[in-house]
Amino acid sequence: VGLAPAIRKLADEGLSVTLAVSLHTPDDELRDTLVPVNNRWPVAEVLDAARYYADKTGRRVSVEYALIRDINAQPWRADMLGEKLHKALGSRVHVNVIPLNPTPGSKWDASPKPVEQEFV
Repeated sequence: VGLAPAIRKLADEGLSVTLAVSLHTPDDELRDTLVPVNNRWPVAEVLDAARYYADKTGRRVSVEYALIRDINAQPWRADMLGEKLHKALGSRVHVNVIPLNPTPGSKWDASPKPVEQEFV
């Protein structure tokens, strides 16, 4: 999710594991509503911690991005995501774009396949 201090601590542990960060949007305004912990550790701070992890371990960072219908799958967000990840991590990042898993009773749903393909 992006607990920046925990990411740094993980990097310092020296374990042979891959860090996965559930980002779901590159902008703080939306991420504040999707991922409440973003109010404490915003995107820039999470990406800074991820860069620390990549530098310290030499390992690539995996970024998880669940596409939510009419919420976070706009092409401009894809562009912003690419720019921020490239600036923070260069080639040391893998983005896993996935449709949102259906959850009974949830107000959110997965983006349609054509929207997903355009985002990617």
